[in-house]
Amino acid sequence: MKELMQDPMFVYGVAFAICMLLAFKFGRKPILAWLDGEIAKIRVELDQAAQLRAEAEAALAASRAHQEQAEKDVKEIVKLAEQQVEDMRRQAEADLTASLAHQQRMASERIHLAEAEAVADVRAAAIELALQIARKNIAENLSSADAARIVDETIAAIPALKKSA
Repeated sequence: MKELMQDPMFVYGVAFAICMLLAFKFGRKPILAWLDGEIAKIRVELDQAAQLRAEAEAALAASRAHQEQAEKDVKEIVKLAEQQVEDMRRQAEADLTASLAHQQRMASERIHLAEAEAVADVRAAAIELALQIARKNIAENLSSADAARIVDETIAAIPALKKSA
């Protein structure tokens, strides 16, 4: 045994065993308490992380639902806008058609009025020319008695000419 006591490795081994027993007896509770505290902190952090994850997933789901609703709203707005554009196009076509028809009627009326005026002007010019020729012929060829009779007959025929015009 003396020899064992003289061996430094044996002494170190015994000292180490005593230190370990003392550390186990006196240090076990504080080390376990510290480890339990760390475990509790990690659990709290894990719970917080799980809660944050759940909140993030809920926020993501709400965001996706909001995005889907926004897409539906956009589609409805686009559809409504397309309908309004189509209605406006139809209304513009109808307005243009009505305007063209009105302008065509107005132009047709102006043309008929101009034709009537032209016919009246031509008739008036023809009558004036016929009167001048008649006066000249009467003055050259007829006696005053014949001329008076022809003038009376022509004056009597004027109302009939006006009715036929």
